[in-house]
Amino acid sequence: MSPFTKILTSCITNCKFNMKIIDHAFERFEERVFTPEMAARLVNGKRLLRRSKSNPSRYKAIGKVDGEFWVVVLEKDLYTVVTARRAHKDEEVLWKNLK
Repeated sequence: MSPFTKILTSCITNCKFNMKIIDHAFERFEERVFTPEMAARLVNGKRLLRRSKSNPSRYKAIGKVDGEFWVVVLEKDLYTVVTARRAHKDEEVLWKNLK
């Protein structure tokens, strides 16, 4: 079992939001120093959910984790994590304007 699998298993057990994380997402997580635990905290915390403009069958969960703004891209099932990236400035503004 890889370290990511252990983290994912722990997170799914202890989090409100269950996730399926595809291989591509794990690759991006490693590149961007992002973890499945961070993805779960973003999705479970204060976040903004928006339909992706470039791919209408996907959603962007915009939130703040460890003091940084991130976007977790989800399939339309809102269960499958496709990737994660740092949020763009306009996405940060949208999140900051949440009530």
